[in-house]
Amino acid sequence: MKNNVLGFLGVREDEQVQVWLMLITGFFIGIFIATYQVTAESLFLNKLSDQLDKAFLISGVLGIVSTLLFSYFQNRIRFVTLTIASIVLIVLATFGLYYFYHFAEGNVQNITLFLMYCLIGPMTAILLLCYWGIFGRLFNFKQSKRIIGWIDTGQLIAIIIANFLIPFTTSFFPDTSNYLLVCNISIVGSLICLIIIAVKFDLASLSSDKSVKEETRFAKIFKDRYIVLLSTFLIISMVTFSFNQFTFQTLLNKQYPDQRDLTNFLAFFNGAIYALSLFMQPFICRGDTIRRFARLRFNQQPTNLHLLLSFCSGYPPL
Repeated sequence: MKNNVLGFLGVREDEQVQVWLMLITGFFIGIFIATYQVTAESLFLNKLSDQLDKAFLISGVLGIVSTLLFSYFQNRIRFVTLTIASIVLIVLATFGLYYFYHFAEGNVQNITLFLMYCLIGPMTAILLLCYWGIFGRLFNFKQSKRIIGWIDTGQLIAIIIANFLIPFTTSFFPDTSNYLLVCNISIVGSLICLIIIAVKFDLASLSSDKSVKEETRFAKIFKDRYIVLLSTFLIISMVTFSFNQFTFQTLLNKQYPDQRDLTNFLAFFNGAIYALSLFMQPFICRGDTIRRFARLRFNQQPTNLHLLLSFCSGYPPL
Protein backbone atom coordinates (compact mmCIF):
# COMPACT_ATOMS: atom_id res chain seq x y z
CA MET A 1 0.00 0.00 0.00
CA LYS A 2 2.69 2.50 1.00
CA ASN A 3 4.67 1.62 -2.15
CA ASN A 4 1.60 2.30 -4.29
CA VAL A 5 1.14 5.70 -2.67
CA LEU A 6 4.74 6.72 -3.31
CA GLY A 7 4.60 5.26 -6.81
CA PHE A 8 1.57 7.42 -7.56
CA LEU A 9 3.59 10.44 -6.44
CA GLY A 10 6.38 9.61 -8.88
CA VAL A 11 8.80 7.98 -6.43
CA ARG A 12 10.81 5.13 -7.87
CA GLU A 13 11.38 1.91 -6.00
CA ASP A 14 15.05 2.63 -5.21
CA GLU A 15 14.08 6.01 -3.71
CA GLN A 16 11.33 4.90 -1.37
CA VAL A 17 13.45 4.28 1.74
CA GLN A 18 14.99 7.76 1.51
CA VAL A 19 11.59 9.35 0.95
CA TRP A 20 9.96 7.58 3.90
CA LEU A 21 12.82 8.54 6.20
CA MET A 22 12.58 12.18 5.11
CA LEU A 23 8.80 12.16 5.61
CA ILE A 24 9.17 10.70 9.11
CA THR A 25 11.91 13.19 9.95
CA GLY A 26 9.70 16.02 8.72
CA PHE A 27 6.82 14.66 10.79
CA PHE A 28 8.87 14.84 14.01
CA ILE A 29 10.16 18.31 13.11
CA GLY A 30 6.60 19.43 12.41
CA ILE A 31 5.39 18.26 15.82
CA PHE A 32 8.26 20.11 17.47
CA ILE A 33 7.62 23.36 15.58
CA ALA A 34 3.87 23.31 16.32
CA THR A 35 4.06 22.49 20.03
CA TYR A 36 7.06 24.71 20.73
CA GLN A 37 5.59 27.74 18.95
CA VAL A 38 2.21 27.53 20.66
CA THR A 39 3.76 26.87 24.08
CA ALA A 40 6.32 29.68 23.89
CA GLU A 41 3.90 32.26 22.47
CA SER A 42 1.12 31.43 24.91
CA LEU A 43 3.30 31.50 28.03
CA PHE A 44 5.17 34.64 26.99
CA LEU A 45 2.11 36.65 25.96
CA ASN A 46 0.28 35.70 29.14
CA LYS A 47 3.10 36.59 31.53
CA LEU A 48 5.56 38.94 29.79
CA SER A 49 3.53 40.67 27.10
CA ASP A 50 4.90 44.05 28.25
CA GLN A 51 8.31 42.98 26.91
CA LEU A 52 7.07 42.04 23.45
CA ASP A 53 8.97 44.85 21.70
CA LYS A 54 12.29 43.77 23.22
CA ALA A 55 11.56 40.14 22.40
CA PHE A 56 10.92 40.98 18.73
CA LEU A 57 14.25 42.81 18.51
CA ILE A 58 16.29 40.12 20.25
CA SER A 59 14.59 37.35 18.28
CA GLY A 60 15.60 39.06 15.03
CA VAL A 61 19.19 39.49 16.21
CA LEU A 62 19.37 35.84 17.28
CA GLY A 63 17.96 34.79 13.91
CA ILE A 64 20.67 36.70 12.02
CA VAL A 65 23.44 35.46 14.33
CA SER A 66 22.33 31.82 14.07
CA THR A 67 22.14 32.10 10.27
CA LEU A 68 25.64 33.60 10.03
CA LEU A 69 27.06 30.94 12.36
CA PHE A 70 25.44 28.20 10.32
CA SER A 71 26.94 29.71 7.15
CA TYR A 72 30.38 29.94 8.79
CA PHE A 73 30.48 26.34 9.94
CA GLN A 74 28.95 24.77 6.83
CA ASN A 75 32.01 25.85 4.85
CA ARG A 76 34.38 24.32 7.41
CA ILE A 77 32.83 21.01 8.47
CA ARG A 78 30.77 18.35 6.72
CA PHE A 79 27.11 19.28 6.44
CA VAL A 80 25.82 16.10 8.07
CA THR A 81 28.08 16.77 11.08
CA LEU A 82 26.79 20.34 11.28
CA THR A 83 23.20 19.11 11.05
CA ILE A 84 23.52 16.57 13.85
CA ALA A 85 25.44 19.01 16.05
CA SER A 86 22.81 21.72 15.47
CA ILE A 87 19.93 19.44 16.41
CA VAL A 88 21.80 18.16 19.47
CA LEU A 89 22.12 21.79 20.59
CA ILE A 90 18.37 22.28 20.04
CA VAL A 91 17.69 19.13 22.09
CA LEU A 92 19.85 20.44 24.94
CA ALA A 93 18.25 23.89 24.70
CA THR A 94 14.73 22.45 24.84
CA PHE A 95 15.51 20.27 27.85
CA GLY A 96 17.25 23.22 29.51
CA LEU A 97 14.27 25.51 28.94
CA TYR A 98 11.91 22.93 30.42
CA TYR A 99 14.13 22.41 33.46
CA PHE A 100 14.74 26.07 34.29
CA TYR A 101 11.11 27.07 33.67
CA HIS A 102 9.80 24.41 36.06
CA PHE A 103 12.47 24.34 38.73
CA ALA A 104 13.90 27.87 38.78
CA GLU A 105 12.18 30.69 40.61
CA GLY A 106 11.52 34.39 40.18
CA ASN A 107 13.74 36.26 37.77
CA VAL A 108 15.43 33.14 36.37
CA GLN A 109 12.04 31.75 35.31
CA ASN A 110 11.16 35.02 33.57
CA ILE A 111 14.51 35.06 31.73
CA THR A 112 13.91 31.44 30.66
CA LEU A 113 10.45 32.35 29.33
CA PHE A 114 11.83 35.38 27.50
CA LEU A 115 14.54 33.26 25.89
CA MET A 116 12.02 30.55 25.03
CA TYR A 117 10.00 33.05 23.00
CA CYS A 118 13.06 34.59 21.31
CA LEU A 119 14.26 31.18 20.13
CA ILE A 120 11.12 30.34 18.13
CA GLY A 121 12.47 31.85 14.90
CA PRO A 122 16.14 30.73 15.20
CA MET A 123 15.22 27.15 16.11
CA THR A 124 12.72 26.88 13.27
CA ALA A 125 15.25 28.35 10.82
CA ILE A 126 18.04 25.95 11.81
CA LEU A 127 15.75 22.91 11.73
CA LEU A 128 14.47 23.69 8.25
CA LEU A 129 17.93 24.56 6.96
CA CYS A 130 19.12 21.18 8.20
CA TYR A 131 16.12 19.38 6.72
CA TRP A 132 16.40 20.89 3.25
CA GLY A 133 20.19 20.62 3.29
CA ILE A 134 19.98 16.88 3.96
CA PHE A 135 17.32 16.56 1.27
CA GLY A 136 19.59 18.27 -1.26
CA ARG A 137 22.38 15.81 -0.48
CA LEU A 138 20.17 12.74 -0.39
CA PHE A 139 18.66 13.26 -3.85
CA ASN A 140 20.21 14.40 -7.09
CA PHE A 141 18.86 17.21 -9.25
CA LYS A 142 16.49 15.07 -11.34
CA GLN A 143 15.11 13.32 -8.29
CA SER A 144 14.58 16.56 -6.39
CA LYS A 145 12.55 18.03 -9.26
CA ARG A 146 10.06 15.16 -8.94
CA ILE A 147 9.90 15.16 -5.15
CA ILE A 148 10.38 18.72 -3.92
CA GLY A 149 6.74 19.76 -4.32
CA TRP A 150 5.42 17.43 -1.61
CA ILE A 151 8.37 16.05 0.41
CA ASP A 152 7.54 18.38 3.31
CA THR A 153 3.94 17.14 3.41
CA GLY A 154 4.75 15.01 6.46
CA GLN A 155 5.98 18.12 8.22
CA LEU A 156 2.89 20.16 7.35
CA ILE A 157 0.51 17.37 8.34
CA ALA A 158 2.29 16.96 11.67
CA ILE A 159 2.07 20.69 12.37
CA ILE A 160 -1.64 20.73 11.54
CA ILE A 161 -2.43 17.62 13.62
CA ALA A 162 -0.39 18.83 16.60
CA ASN A 163 -2.02 22.26 16.56
CA PHE A 164 -5.57 20.95 16.34
CA LEU A 165 -4.93 18.32 19.03
CA ILE A 166 -3.65 20.82 21.61
CA PRO A 167 -7.12 22.15 22.57
CA PHE A 168 -8.38 18.58 23.01
CA THR A 169 -5.55 17.47 25.29
CA THR A 170 -6.24 19.87 28.14
CA SER A 171 -6.88 17.03 30.57
CA PHE A 172 -3.48 15.49 29.77
CA PHE A 173 -1.60 18.80 29.79
CA PRO A 174 -3.41 21.19 32.15
CA ASP A 175 -0.22 23.26 32.36
CA THR A 176 0.69 24.65 28.94
CA SER A 177 4.41 24.42 29.73
CA ASN A 178 4.16 20.61 29.85
CA TYR A 179 3.85 20.58 26.07
CA LEU A 180 7.61 21.10 26.15
CA LEU A 181 7.78 17.38 26.96
CA VAL A 182 6.21 16.69 23.57
CA CYS A 183 8.79 19.03 22.04
CA ASN A 184 11.59 17.07 23.71
CA ILE A 185 10.31 13.71 22.46
CA SER A 186 9.73 14.93 18.91
CA ILE A 187 13.11 16.66 18.51
CA VAL A 188 14.89 13.53 19.79
CA GLY A 189 12.86 11.52 17.25
CA SER A 190 14.01 13.78 14.41
CA LEU A 191 17.62 13.50 15.60
CA ILE A 192 17.41 9.68 15.56
CA CYS A 193 15.95 9.74 12.04
CA LEU A 194 18.70 12.03 10.75
CA ILE A 195 21.39 9.82 12.29
CA ILE A 196 19.82 6.79 10.58
CA ILE A 197 19.79 8.67 7.25
CA ALA A 198 23.42 9.76 7.66
CA VAL A 199 24.61 6.22 8.50
CA LYS A 200 22.44 4.31 6.04
CA PHE A 201 23.29 6.49 3.04
CA ASP A 202 26.83 7.39 4.10
CA LEU A 203 26.26 11.13 3.94
CA ALA A 204 29.39 11.68 6.01
CA SER A 205 31.47 10.78 2.97
CA LEU A 206 29.92 13.54 0.88
CA SER A 207 31.82 16.77 0.49
CA SER A 208 31.38 19.69 -1.87
CA ASP A 209 33.91 20.44 -4.56
CA LYS A 210 35.89 23.65 -4.06
CA SER A 211 34.69 25.00 -7.39
CA VAL A 212 31.08 24.44 -6.32
CA LYS A 213 31.68 26.36 -3.08
CA GLU A 214 33.25 29.18 -5.05
CA GLU A 215 30.32 29.38 -7.45
CA THR A 216 27.78 29.47 -4.62
CA ARG A 217 29.40 32.12 -2.47
CA PHE A 218 27.13 34.98 -1.45
CA ALA A 219 28.94 37.35 -3.80
CA LYS A 220 28.18 35.04 -6.73
CA ILE A 221 24.57 34.50 -5.67
CA PHE A 222 23.91 38.25 -5.60
CA LYS A 223 24.79 38.43 -9.29
CA ASP A 224 21.62 36.49 -10.07
CA ARG A 225 18.87 39.07 -10.65
CA TYR A 226 16.20 36.56 -9.63
CA ILE A 227 17.81 36.10 -6.20
CA VAL A 228 18.21 39.84 -5.69
CA LEU A 229 14.55 40.48 -6.50
CA LEU A 230 13.40 37.58 -4.33
CA SER A 231 15.53 38.83 -1.41
CA THR A 232 14.12 42.34 -1.81
CA PHE A 233 10.60 40.97 -1.85
CA LEU A 234 11.29 38.99 1.33
CA ILE A 235 12.72 42.00 3.13
CA ILE A 236 9.69 44.16 2.31
CA SER A 237 7.17 41.43 3.07
CA MET A 238 8.83 40.46 6.36
CA VAL A 239 8.93 44.07 7.57
CA THR A 240 5.19 44.26 6.90
CA PHE A 241 4.64 40.87 8.53
CA SER A 242 6.61 41.90 11.63
CA PHE A 243 4.47 45.00 12.18
CA ASN A 244 1.28 42.97 11.72
CA GLN A 245 2.54 40.20 14.01
CA PHE A 246 3.49 42.67 16.72
CA THR A 247 0.07 44.34 16.61
CA PHE A 248 -1.71 40.98 16.52
CA GLN A 249 0.17 39.54 19.50
CA THR A 250 -0.19 42.78 21.48
CA LEU A 251 -3.98 42.48 21.24
CA LEU A 252 -4.12 38.73 21.89
CA ASN A 253 -3.43 38.92 25.59
CA LYS A 254 -6.22 41.47 26.04
CA GLN A 255 -8.67 39.32 24.11
CA TYR A 256 -7.68 36.09 25.89
CA PRO A 257 -6.48 36.87 29.43
CA ASP A 258 -6.93 33.24 30.49
CA GLN A 259 -3.81 31.12 29.85
CA ARG A 260 -5.63 28.08 28.50
CA ASP A 261 -7.97 30.08 26.26
CA LEU A 262 -4.95 31.81 24.72
CA THR A 263 -3.22 28.47 24.14
CA ASN A 264 -6.29 27.01 22.45
CA PHE A 265 -6.79 30.04 20.23
CA LEU A 266 -3.16 30.04 19.08
CA ALA A 267 -3.35 26.32 18.36
CA PHE A 268 -6.49 26.66 16.23
CA PHE A 269 -5.16 29.78 14.51
CA ASN A 270 -1.77 28.28 13.62
CA GLY A 271 -3.39 25.02 12.56
CA ALA A 272 -5.73 26.87 10.19
CA ILE A 273 -2.80 28.81 8.66
CA TYR A 274 -0.80 25.64 7.98
CA ALA A 275 -3.91 23.84 6.68
CA LEU A 276 -4.34 26.66 4.17
CA SER A 277 -0.68 26.30 3.23
CA LEU A 278 -1.14 22.56 2.64
CA PHE A 279 -4.23 23.24 0.53
CA MET A 280 -2.41 25.79 -1.63
CA GLN A 281 0.75 23.73 -2.06
CA PRO A 282 -0.42 21.58 -5.03
CA PHE A 283 -1.42 24.67 -7.02
CA ILE A 284 1.82 26.52 -6.31
CA CYS A 285 4.00 23.50 -7.04
CA ARG A 286 2.54 23.17 -10.53
CA GLY A 287 3.82 26.56 -11.56
CA ASP A 288 7.08 27.63 -13.13
CA THR A 289 8.18 29.54 -10.01
CA ILE A 290 8.64 26.44 -7.88
CA ARG A 291 10.52 24.66 -10.66
CA ARG A 292 12.93 27.54 -11.08
CA PHE A 293 13.33 27.84 -7.33
CA ALA A 294 14.00 24.08 -7.19
CA ARG A 295 16.78 24.48 -9.73
CA LEU A 296 18.44 27.15 -7.61
CA ARG A 297 17.70 25.42 -4.37
CA PHE A 298 19.20 22.04 -5.14
CA ASN A 299 21.92 22.85 -7.61
CA GLN A 300 24.78 20.97 -5.90
CA GLN A 301 25.20 23.37 -2.94
CA PRO A 302 21.76 24.50 -1.78
CA THR A 303 22.39 25.81 1.68
CA ASN A 304 23.81 29.24 0.86
CA LEU A 305 20.58 30.13 -0.92
CA HIS A 306 18.62 29.09 2.16
CA LEU A 307 20.91 31.12 4.35
CA LEU A 308 20.55 34.21 2.18
CA LEU A 309 16.76 34.03 2.18
CA SER A 310 16.71 33.29 5.92
CA PHE A 311 18.96 36.29 6.54
CA CYS A 312 16.69 38.58 4.50
CA SER A 313 13.43 37.37 6.01
CA GLY A 314 14.30 36.31 9.53
CA TYR A 315 12.68 32.93 8.79
CA PRO A 316 13.73 30.06 6.52
CA PRO A 317 12.19 29.66 3.06
CA LEU A 318 9.38 27.13 3.19
